[in-house]
Amino acid sequence: MASNSNASQTFTCALTGLTPLTDAVVTPSGYICSRKLLLTKLSENGGMDPFDTSRTLDESTLVDLTSSDSAVAPPRPPTATSLPSLLTQISTEFDTVLLELYDTRKSLEETRRELSSALYQNDAAVRVVARLVRERDEARGALEEFLAKGSVAPPTAAAAATDGGEGAKRSEKRAAPVEEDAPPSSKKPRSNNDAAVAEDLSKIPQDTLNTMTSTWEILSKNRRTIAKKSKRSKEQIAEQDKLLAEKLNGEEKKVNLGKSTAKAGVLCVAKISTSCHLNGVGGDEYIVSGGHDKQSIVYNVTSGQIVATLSGAGGDVTAVSGMVVTDKVMLVGTGSSDGLVRLYSVPIASGGDDEVQLLGSEQLGKGEGVVPVSVVVHFSSTAESATVIVGGSDGSVNVFKFSESRFKLITYLKSEDGINFSSGCIHPDGLIYAAGTTTGKLLIYDLKTQAVAGTLEGHDGSPINCISVSENGYHVATSSSGESPIHIWDLRKLKLSATITPPSDVGTVASLAFDPMGLYLAYSGEESTKVCVVKDWDRVVSSLSKTKTGTKGNNAQAAPTCGGVVWGGKGLEEDGGKVWIAAGCDGEKPIRFWGVE
Repeated sequence: MASNSNASQTFTCALTGLTPLTDAVVTPSGYICSRKLLLTKLSENGGMDPFDTSRTLDESTLVDLTSSDSAVAPPRPPTATSLPSLLTQISTEFDTVLLELYDTRKSLEETRRELSSALYQNDAAVRVVARLVRERDEARGALEEFLAKGSVAPPTAAAAATDGGEGAKRSEKRAAPVEEDAPPSSKKPRSNNDAAVAEDLSKIPQDTLNTMTSTWEILSKNRRTIAKKSKRSKEQIAEQDKLLAEKLNGEEKKVNLGKSTAKAGVLCVAKISTSCHLNGVGGDEYIVSGGHDKQSIVYNVTSGQIVATLSGAGGDVTAVSGMVVTDKVMLVGTGSSDGLVRLYSVPIASGGDDEVQLLGSEQLGKGEGVVPVSVVVHFSSTAESATVIVGGSDGSVNVFKFSESRFKLITYLKSEDGINFSSGCIHPDGLIYAAGTTTGKLLIYDLKTQAVAGTLEGHDGSPINCISVSENGYHVATSSSGESPIHIWDLRKLKLSATITPPSDVGTVASLAFDPMGLYLAYSGEESTKVCVVKDWDRVVSSLSKTKTGTKGNNAQAAPTCGGVVWGGKGLEEDGGKVWIAAGCDGEKPIRFWGVE
């Protein structure tokens, strides 16, 4: 009898590792444990066998190991304040701790297995990456050795140079008096050194790259300063949002910069920046526009006067850019539908006798209908030596150089076959070029290595029609001619960080621009222009008037396509909070200004 009464004490509970006193049971899977603890566990996991999760477990399937003639009598129900009650509570808590300890040990074992598997996969990935890096370096070394031997020359070099010369001659025949003073760059014989440079257009010449890199060092410091200023408290955000709305929501100003007899339409607008090598030169702000009238107009926003009219293009002017390089001269680059890229020197000093001068022109591609989708006068440009970066519709990045009275192609970077560009933009640091493709991809070029640093895919395969990079260099905004929303990319992580679905009264977005401090984003469509807050992208702080009202009834006209939107001023924290926006569109002659007196 004694052995029967103590039988349960010879077993060990599989859950706790202790000996059950009076309630030892056996599960169908062959484990011995305390009935009380096991029932508690079943209530927690929904009736699943804790030792075999593929089957359910019911109390009726348990086999009791306690002798039927046990001498232990059940205790009487204690009262709430009795010592037995306290002991029962302690026992219950102890049982709970044991169950948690069992779950913890089980979880720890699973975690160890997962960690072991993850470490193995990471080790394999590291070996694969190391192998790929080694193969890449070997391929680069072989390519450099092959090019150093002079065994091959890109077939586009000679053709581009030849076509460029012929294009320059054609433009001189068509040009207004502006072109008459242009240097006959195409007639100047090439030296042996020039021929050697032209043989390899796959890399940016080292002297040009050194100049761009030194400029990058200056611009990156300015960008970090802008990034620090962009950190605002909630009170500052609310105050600046209100100030911006007050400045932009006033009466708009219309300025007609095109020919009165030409087809209405502004196809491109750009803010003329000031070289980082100039400190405190002038306070005037300028824009340059182009359109169907085959000419570009430089406009002084501060004084409200037209500075220069750049004529001579053989087609619609589709891309413009400019930079003030001295206190007396600015450089303006243009691209037109005839495939020609032109660089002008425009005097800005009042009362001077200097005239606008065409520094040179070059044809893109091989004359096969390649047109410029973007033109950028690089930040390192000076009056004596200028660099112009042009994106071609054939999927090429072209670098032109003006030096020693000659304007020529020095670098030709071609993307993969089948890729065509539809837009382009330069990073504020000057060493990254972003190109939008007709298939919705965004290619990020590292100009320092002349290679694609990343490819971002979006917009459901629709062509990217506009790109804008924030002044702090972190965000890249892209829009598409399709129905996809505006995409906001994080350039640091090379991934999509947000999307913006424009309101219905905007229409198809065709132009984007960040403000000078990188705090706001303006986007323009067929119907209107909106200004939203960076990082709070869906919050619109200003809604500007429609670009074109049209007429009603049967004579109603389709809304025109936006031809560009730009910001002016130095930001809400600089120059007394002066800020303005200008926008033009295809189908309208005037350019609209908001925030300009």
